[in-house]
Amino acid sequence: MRRPDLRDKTAIVTGSGRGIGRAAALKIADCGARVIVTARTENQIDAVAQEILNQGGDAKSIRADVSREADVHQLFEAAGNVDILVNNAGVIWPIDLLANSDPAAWRQSIDINLTSVYSTMREALPGMLTRGWGRIVNVSSGSARGTVAGWSAYSAAKAGVEAMTSVAAREVADSGVTINAVRPGIVDTELQVEIRSSSEEQFTSENVERYRSYPDRGLLRPPEHPASLILWLLSPEADNVNGELLVLDDPDVAARVGLTPMGR
Repeated sequence: MRRPDLRDKTAIVTGSGRGIGRAAALKIADCGARVIVTARTENQIDAVAQEILNQGGDAKSIRADVSREADVHQLFEAAGNVDILVNNAGVIWPIDLLANSDPAAWRQSIDINLTSVYSTMREALPGMLTRGWGRIVNVSSGSARGTVAGWSAYSAAKAGVEAMTSVAAREVADSGVTINAVRPGIVDTELQVEIRSSSEEQFTSENVERYRSYPDRGLLRPPEHPASLILWLLSPEADNVNGELLVLDDPDVAARVGLTPMGR
């Protein structure tokens, strides 16, 4: 993959204090973009922004809870013109069987995982369309297929992200703006640690056993792998890619960024 030249571009990467978001922020900054590192945990985003600065890049940390519309608006006001938006912020909780779930926690999960994607895209798109160039990448999940017990909120949100990506991409067709979604596969992040700590009552014994086996079986990708796919979508090679769902475990998709698919 040829590295994109992102000089003179400003990128917001949500949930970039750790995991996939951090890896994406570092790669985007390494290509010359000014990166806004944002999440709810201030010390984490400060550390990532400093890491970028130490490597000669341009970064600013702005604390924001993207589930809150007021925070999103303030984030974009502070960032200025935004050319690249990576919607990575997300939570796995509540992990619980639907019949036992807490309604307030369920709604909060939807706000973080789905409504935030709507809010940030709504803020970003007018400027991108006016300038005739923009890239939006929404991080989804294989759980959008809804096959894992205990993940009703997370799966519903990710399915919504994929549907909204498709609709929004159609709305911006031929404008110079592209909107795509990625499924990163099973990645070695704190989210996976949370999943493995779930009880059988929350998640079923079959799922607990399966997810706890992934580290020993060598089936966890490093965050840098999906970050490379995100970066590819910012490159000239992807100028005509719009409204697509790219699954990193698909051999053709993995080959675009020099990776191999991983079995389960």
